[in-house]
Amino acid sequence: MLFDTDQLEAYRETGYVIVDCPYPAHLTELALQAVGRQLIAPEDNTTDTRGNHYRLAPQIPDSYWCALDHSLPFLQMELHDEVVELARQMADDRDIYFRNGGINELAPGMSFVWHRDSGEEYVEFMHYFSGSSPENGCLRVVPGSHVGPVGELMADVERRRKTERGSADADRTKSDVELPGEVSLSLRPDQLLVRSSKIFHATWRNDSDEGRLMHHWLFRAAHEADHRFRFEDYLTEELVAALSEEQREVLWLRRDFPLSDKWESERQRERGQVRWGVL
Repeated sequence: MLFDTDQLEAYRETGYVIVDCPYPAHLTELALQAVGRQLIAPEDNTTDTRGNHYRLAPQIPDSYWCALDHSLPFLQMELHDEVVELARQMADDRDIYFRNGGINELAPGMSFVWHRDSGEEYVEFMHYFSGSSPENGCLRVVPGSHVGPVGELMADVERRRKTERGSADADRTKSDVELPGEVSLSLRPDQLLVRSSKIFHATWRNDSDEGRLMHHWLFRAAHEADHRFRFEDYLTEELVAALSEEQREVLWLRRDFPLSDKWESERQRERGQVRWGVL
């Protein structure tokens, strides 16, 4: 599977494209079952200080990682052969590596405010595997905002907040202000969003009674030294054995490479404490 000319042009112009999931539906079903086995009561999830995992406890306090992020079947979706080919096409390089993925659950009554993820340009895959809509906090984007700075957009957000709410401060308990030209991306569980890391985005507030689940991940080209960790330190032998040789290739197992200094303190804290396996 590769993006066609129209899809590539849409991505270049808007900063995102939506395609059908290239992996089989049963992987999504297995993912939802895996989530169901891991859920805890929200009031018991006191270690989720980052606000990412409503009912999915981080493996260690104040961590980005729950037990599911790179477990099966999530890793099988992240490293599906056709997903990897899409990533290679977007990177214009066969030698890519899987940087990391993650599971986020947007709690009822919460939103994400307008922001840009990174000043670096890379491609992010997003799968709203429980489905997303304005009612449960779907993604909102400003098409074309992946090009150039977003200072003026952020200033407009703050002006609108001040005019409409009396304060320019962000408030995750409300849907952020509406912007001219923004688009709401309602997505089915069988659809995959591929977007730029630089697109300006937010979500609507989740006004449903359930957490809104989202699975996201990214690859980087070999020359981009942005490794967060070595996967052999985080994956069980049983999980690695369940992967194909092609899937192991993009994990860069037993390959020598430098790790990013940005995550050194996190790696020190996680070593031996954060592990993903076959659940």
